Amino acid sequence: MARYKVGDEVVVTRVPGQVASWLYEDKRGVIQAIHEGQPYPNDVQLRSGGALCFTDDELMPATESNPGRRLLNETKGLAIGIDPYKAQEVMKASSPPNSSKSAVKHPPHYTSHPSGIECIEITKHMNFPLGNAIKYLWRADFKGSAIEDLEKAKTYIDIEITRRREAA
Repeated sequence: MARYKVGDEVVVTRVPGQVASWLYEDKRGVIQAIHEGQPYPNDVQLRSGGALCFTDDELMPATESNPGRRLLNETKGLAIGIDPYKAQEVMKASSPPNSSKSAVKHPPHYTSHPSGIECIEITKHMNFPLGNAIKYLWRADFKGSAIEDLEKAKTYIDIEITRRREAA
């Protein structure tokens, strides 16, 4: 028995090992067809354009989605002139309270970028100084003092410049 039916509004959720769910995480769409017995039975027409098939585990009913994340996705991020601290408060208020486990694995200041991508997904492919510089740039408007985070990023960039000069 299919979990969804044609016409259901759904949101794509991340499933480890499923690239499509990672790329389309938090995208909204409508079930256009159900292909029983297929590995990806749910044919979803995405609001952002295009259609793709997903497993039941890669989808959730749209009513269960995070409204703060959904708003950022639908508006393509923060508009110029929006106070990022106020936006962060709106996002926090719309999200369930963080457990200590999520505060370690998915801290709010790492997951609040309007793209929805976690900083670690980018920085894990870099060396330590470059990764740290990106980390501080990434969260500059979402945690504490933006100037302090920008200064820290600059320090790590200087470390990387020195390292590369010495290696040349």
